Amino acid sequence: MKKHLLVNKITAAMLSTILAGCGGGTDKGYDPDFGASAAVTFDAPEITASFDEETGNQEVDLLAGATADGQPLTGTINISDFNFTVDQNFVTPQVRGNGLANQTVSPFFEQDGKLIIDTDKFSDHLSSCDSTDVSGGPLDENDNPTPDGFLDSPPQVTYTIDFAVDNGFELAPGEVLPRRTLTLTMNAVFDEVESVTAEPLRVLMGEEAQLFATVLPEKACSQGLSYSIADPSIATIDDNGNITTVQAGETTVTVTSTDSPDKSITVALEVFSEFTLAITNRDLDSNGLPSDMKEVPACVTAGFNVSPTPAFGDSLNGDYTYNWTSNNDIDFPATSISYGENGVGMYTVGDASTVGFTFDASVSLESGDTGSTDIADVAEQSINATVVRNLMCDTGVSAHPAGFNTDFNLDGVGAPWRGGVVNISTDSLSGSALEVTAGEGEATKILQQVFNKQRNWHSATYGLGTSSIGQSYKYSVWVKLPVMPTEDITLKHVILAWTYEGGPSGPGFDFRRPTAGILSATLQKTTQWQLVEFVNEATDEREWSVPPQWNVSTDVFQFWEIYGLPEGEKILLDEYAVIPLQ
Repeated sequence: MKKHLLVNKITAAMLSTILAGCGGGTDKGYDPDFGASAAVTFDAPEITASFDEETGNQEVDLLAGATADGQPLTGTINISDFNFTVDQNFVTPQVRGNGLANQTVSPFFEQDGKLIIDTDKFSDHLSSCDSTDVSGGPLDENDNPTPDGFLDSPPQVTYTIDFAVDNGFELAPGEVLPRRTLTLTMNAVFDEVESVTAEPLRVLMGEEAQLFATVLPEKACSQGLSYSIADPSIATIDDNGNITTVQAGETTVTVTSTDSPDKSITVALEVFSEFTLAITNRDLDSNGLPSDMKEVPACVTAGFNVSPTPAFGDSLNGDYTYNWTSNNDIDFPATSISYGENGVGMYTVGDASTVGFTFDASVSLESGDTGSTDIADVAEQSINATVVRNLMCDTGVSAHPAGFNTDFNLDGVGAPWRGGVVNISTDSLSGSALEVTAGEGEATKILQQVFNKQRNWHSATYGLGTSSIGQSYKYSVWVKLPVMPTEDITLKHVILAWTYEGGPSGPGFDFRRPTAGILSATLQKTTQWQLVEFVNEATDEREWSVPPQWNVSTDVFQFWEIYGLPEGEKILLDEYAVIPLQ
């Protein structure tokens, strides 16, 4: 690509040439020393130069070996019409100038017959070890850069620079000024590690943390670091800076460059301990860490689980109560349930009209043994909630004139439940709840068996073949156990297709479980209402996606499965929610 980087110089040179060709006189700008009896010639039409980046201003004598009639050039010499071509699709670095807002300054300028190169301007554009190629190509449909097959920061680039030289010799009509070519190579230098940076860190006992450290400069060729802790009885650290606490106390962490062991930094590490609260069902951020936000479904009660952690050396007494508040008591009022150590804040969210609204939920410790920590010092915890669409209150319209034959609200409406003893209970959050009585055997399984694709909402949502594949959802339900459990009880929510690629033929739901969405949760041991947010057994994540094998139109069935509930005991299911993610 050609770059005319010396516009101001070229303009000045052209103006000088025009004035010199006017035959003299006293006009402003006339240079009486601009004239020659012979044209410029070069002992070599091409010259070469090579410089390393970050070596300050370097210069190339553009007139080296230039003569007129065998004699060194004298008087005024104009160098003009610079054309720059650079290989590898390299973008010449420009820095912001001190003049106009959008003005930039080139690393090249000509002065007194010499090309001056500011090699420091190449410091962030050349690298002897960077293999990145993410830009240079045409923008994609989202205006994002694409690779062009060349390194973004190559170890070496070569400029071909040709220019005209004018000593004032009067050319015959049609003749052009003599030209010369400079081949200029700019080289990256090996970027040594100059220093290591890190910040002191405080970590709560029992929590995970990472010590973030970097090497300087950022483009140093060796980014490797090693970590060591002075007192491993306080904490340990792995090769990635991940810290595991052992006991409360203070120590130091030393971070060392693996390439330059003389470059290191030592920072303080404090592992502290106190009684703390945590809202345990926060949404996760892009790094998989708990965030300060949570999406809650419309039309059902929003729930936030709280759990205490004692100070190191203390223990929980198993009896705590909590106070939940809302920053909007009118639209999103709060109630509180406590059970033993844990608790749940329950917030009225409203119907589908509240989708998109936000509110802050906060919890503080109301009572309980906090050991060595004063209860007044136990920090309040907060979370920002956003109301999102819940398909159970936004089910759409059935293609069948009789509508869907599906129990959206778990109140016994629609096709009968099969597989177990199912009744409707008024002990509920919404007015009525599904009451399931455990039978004999390992598990009690119930479903609404609707072999009609139009009347079965699950078929109309998940069983549309390619239209459904890849659609993702999150599931939750409120649960109550009337009798305090003594053993773990697992609740599973199964979404199962009858026909799919490679699937079986003939009857039998169990034969069709290999591609089913199996979401599960272990219930807390309490007789209070508890929010169950299901986890996909296949991925250990909250969301489930319609699998690619479901590539034909098919009947889809929803199961509720209860494992570990003794025969004859009951479980209540209420306020089911399905959150679409795409």
